[in-house]
Amino acid sequence: MKQNYIETVLGGLTFLIAISFLFKFMEVNSDKKSEDSYLLKAKFLKVGGIMIGNDVKMSGVKIGVVSNVMLDEEYFAEVTFKVYSTINIPEEVSIEVSNDGILGNKYLSITPINRDNKNFLEADSEIENVKDFESIEDQVSRIIFLATQ
Repeated sequence: MKQNYIETVLGGLTFLIAISFLFKFMEVNSDKKSEDSYLLKAKFLKVGGIMIGNDVKMSGVKIGVVSNVMLDEEYFAEVTFKVYSTINIPEEVSIEVSNDGILGNKYLSITPINRDNKNFLEADSEIENVKDFESIEDQVSRIIFLATQ
Protein backbone atom coordinates (compact mmCIF):
# COMPACT_ATOMS: atom_id res chain seq x y z
CA MET A 1 0.00 0.00 0.00
CA LYS A 2 1.44 3.33 -1.07
CA GLN A 3 1.35 6.10 1.53
CA ASN A 4 0.76 9.64 0.36
CA TYR A 5 2.43 12.01 2.79
CA ILE A 6 1.03 15.11 1.12
CA GLU A 7 -2.54 14.05 1.93
CA THR A 8 -1.56 13.40 5.54
CA VAL A 9 0.10 16.80 5.88
CA LEU A 10 -2.87 18.58 4.25
CA GLY A 11 -5.31 16.71 6.51
CA GLY A 12 -3.33 17.76 9.59
CA LEU A 13 -3.11 21.34 8.38
CA THR A 14 -6.88 21.41 7.75
CA PHE A 15 -7.48 20.06 11.25
CA LEU A 16 -5.26 22.75 12.82
CA ILE A 17 -7.03 25.51 10.88
CA ALA A 18 -10.44 24.17 11.98
CA ILE A 19 -9.31 24.11 15.63
CA SER A 20 -7.98 27.68 15.37
CA PHE A 21 -11.34 28.85 13.92
CA LEU A 22 -13.15 27.11 16.78
CA PHE A 23 -11.03 28.91 19.39
CA LYS A 24 -11.49 32.25 17.63
CA PHE A 25 -15.28 31.68 17.52
CA MET A 26 -15.31 30.90 21.25
CA GLU A 27 -13.21 33.99 22.02
CA VAL A 28 -15.42 36.35 20.00
CA ASN A 29 -18.69 35.01 21.47
CA SER A 30 -17.57 34.89 25.09
CA ASP A 31 -18.36 37.73 27.45
CA LYS A 32 -14.80 38.81 28.23
CA LYS A 33 -15.92 41.67 30.43
CA SER A 34 -18.16 39.61 32.70
CA GLU A 35 -15.73 39.90 35.60
CA ASP A 36 -15.49 43.66 35.01
CA SER A 37 -19.20 44.38 35.29
CA TYR A 38 -21.96 45.04 37.78
CA LEU A 39 -25.58 43.93 37.84
CA LEU A 40 -28.67 46.09 37.49
CA LYS A 41 -32.31 45.08 37.15
CA ALA A 42 -35.65 46.37 35.92
CA LYS A 43 -39.22 45.04 36.15
CA PHE A 44 -41.45 45.07 33.07
CA LEU A 45 -45.07 44.13 32.39
CA LYS A 46 -44.00 42.78 28.98
CA VAL A 47 -40.46 42.17 27.77
CA GLY A 48 -41.41 41.24 24.21
CA GLY A 49 -38.79 38.60 23.50
CA ILE A 50 -35.78 39.81 25.47
CA MET A 51 -33.49 36.83 26.07
CA ILE A 52 -30.26 36.12 27.89
CA GLY A 53 -27.40 37.46 25.81
CA ASN A 54 -29.27 40.39 24.24
CA ASP A 55 -27.46 43.72 24.26
CA VAL A 56 -27.93 46.62 26.65
CA LYS A 57 -27.35 49.95 24.89
CA MET A 58 -27.14 53.60 25.84
CA SER A 59 -27.26 56.14 23.01
CA GLY A 60 -26.83 53.27 20.56
CA VAL A 61 -23.59 52.02 22.14
CA LYS A 62 -23.40 48.57 23.71
CA ILE A 63 -22.72 48.90 27.42
CA GLY A 64 -23.73 45.48 28.68
CA VAL A 65 -25.55 42.17 28.26
CA VAL A 66 -28.82 40.72 29.58
CA SER A 67 -27.91 38.02 32.09
CA ASN A 68 -31.29 36.76 33.37
CA VAL A 69 -35.00 37.04 32.57
CA MET A 70 -37.50 35.63 35.05
CA LEU A 71 -40.99 36.06 36.43
CA ASP A 72 -41.06 37.43 39.97
CA GLU A 73 -43.63 36.65 42.69
CA GLU A 74 -45.83 39.59 41.58
CA TYR A 75 -45.86 38.30 37.96
CA PHE A 76 -43.62 41.05 36.62
CA ALA A 77 -40.88 40.15 34.16
CA GLU A 78 -37.66 40.87 36.02
CA VAL A 79 -34.68 41.46 33.75
CA THR A 80 -31.21 41.38 35.26
CA PHE A 81 -28.37 42.70 33.15
CA LYS A 82 -24.65 43.32 33.38
CA VAL A 83 -23.19 46.75 32.70
CA TYR A 84 -19.47 47.14 32.05
CA SER A 85 -17.73 48.63 35.08
CA THR A 86 -16.21 51.41 32.98
CA ILE A 87 -19.74 52.79 32.37
CA ASN A 88 -21.52 54.82 35.06
CA ILE A 89 -25.31 54.91 34.72
CA PRO A 90 -26.95 58.09 36.11
CA GLU A 91 -29.67 57.59 38.73
CA GLU A 92 -32.29 59.31 36.59
CA VAL A 93 -32.68 57.03 33.56
CA SER A 94 -35.48 55.28 31.73
CA ILE A 95 -35.23 51.82 30.24
CA GLU A 96 -37.23 50.26 27.43
CA VAL A 97 -37.19 47.29 25.10
CA SER A 98 -36.20 48.35 21.58
CA ASN A 99 -35.38 46.46 18.43
CA ASP A 100 -32.97 46.79 15.51
CA GLY A 101 -35.41 47.40 12.67
CA ILE A 102 -38.58 45.45 11.97
CA LEU A 103 -37.00 42.00 12.08
CA GLY A 104 -33.93 42.82 14.17
CA ASN A 105 -32.88 41.62 17.58
CA LYS A 106 -34.40 43.08 20.71
CA TYR A 107 -32.23 44.98 23.16
CA LEU A 108 -32.58 47.07 26.31
CA SER A 109 -32.20 50.79 25.66
CA ILE A 110 -31.21 53.01 28.57
CA THR A 111 -31.88 56.74 28.16
CA PRO A 112 -30.58 59.31 30.66
CA ILE A 113 -33.29 61.74 31.77
CA ASN A 114 -30.92 64.20 33.41
CA ARG A 115 -27.46 64.07 31.84
CA ASP A 116 -26.08 66.56 34.37
CA ASN A 117 -26.79 64.24 37.31
CA LYS A 118 -23.57 63.27 39.12
CA ASN A 119 -25.22 60.50 41.16
CA PHE A 120 -24.83 57.06 39.64
CA LEU A 121 -26.56 53.73 40.12
CA GLU A 122 -24.74 51.23 42.29
CA ALA A 123 -24.50 47.47 41.80
CA ASP A 124 -27.77 45.53 42.24
CA SER A 125 -29.86 48.70 41.90
CA GLU A 126 -33.25 48.64 40.21
CA ILE A 127 -34.24 51.06 37.47
CA GLU A 128 -37.71 52.34 38.35
CA ASN A 129 -38.61 54.35 35.23
CA VAL A 130 -39.60 51.54 32.84
CA LYS A 131 -41.34 51.80 29.48
CA ASP A 132 -43.01 48.50 28.64
CA PHE A 133 -42.67 46.79 25.28
CA GLU A 134 -45.27 47.64 22.65
CA SER A 135 -45.62 45.19 19.81
CA ILE A 136 -46.52 46.27 16.29
CA GLU A 137 -50.04 44.95 16.87
CA ASP A 138 -50.41 47.14 19.97
CA GLN A 139 -49.26 50.20 18.07
CA VAL A 140 -51.56 49.55 15.09
CA SER A 141 -54.59 48.96 17.33
CA ARG A 142 -53.85 52.22 19.20
CA ILE A 143 -53.66 54.13 15.91
CA ILE A 144 -56.93 52.60 14.74
CA PHE A 145 -58.57 53.43 18.06
CA LEU A 146 -57.40 57.06 17.85
CA ALA A 147 -58.54 57.31 14.22
CA THR A 148 -62.06 56.10 15.04
CA GLN A 149 -62.66 58.69 17.75
